[in-house]
Amino acid sequence: MDMLCPACGSAIAIEDVNVSTGRARCRVCGKSQRYSEVIGISSRTVDVIFPPPGSWFEILPDGFRAGATTRSPIAFFIVPLTCVWTVMSLYGVYGRQIVSRHFDLRVSLLGLSFVFGALVLVAWSALMVAGIETVTRRSDRFSIFIGVGSLGWTRNFAWSDFNLVRQDVLVNAHNWNRQGQILVMEGTRRVSFGEFWNEDQRYFILSAVQKMLGAMNRPQPSTLTPGRFSSSFAASN
Repeated sequence: MDMLCPACGSAIAIEDVNVSTGRARCRVCGKSQRYSEVIGISSRTVDVIFPPPGSWFEILPDGFRAGATTRSPIAFFIVPLTCVWTVMSLYGVYGRQIVSRHFDLRVSLLGLSFVFGALVLVAWSALMVAGIETVTRRSDRFSIFIGVGSLGWTRNFAWSDFNLVRQDVLVNAHNWNRQGQILVMEGTRRVSFGEFWNEDQRYFILSAVQKMLGAMNRPQPSTLTPGRFSSSFAASN
């Protein structure tokens, strides 16, 4: 079972876990952490200079940016479904009214639910074909973006609100995330991301963010210099 100190990133031995108090002590930095904060943190070695396919990591003058594509083979199923659903629902509700030149308010209002479903499927298809999800830190601003190109959803937080990143289990995992794994940032608040990434991408981002959190909690500066590291298959951000 992986147990790493969220303060310095050092491995915590099982004998340093006090089951009765539910706390674990790091021998390197001397800090005591809750057991829930050290369990599930990855000890897998990942080099941020060599990202897995579809991932990237970039050191910025005032922080970092890391991300990965959300492309998935499920696109071969969801894209045709989206096309069929959109054409059939829009024509069945509104196309027939246009052809017959007869407007039915009740049917048109009921058809809005089909329009909403079509929009959800289009957005989902776009993510499965060409989507990206990124995490960015600039000074004390931490943002999580998911979308296609510059179109998408951005959540903004304070970097100082977090002191731990770990892998967690996604409740009610969907078919595109069979392992049911996500990444979780914790501290004074809790946010999750990475639901659409594969295992290698998730471990890579987890390791990269752990390094950045570790550098923030240690007195010595990070040895990483500004630069971008991406695989040959990574999408441009």
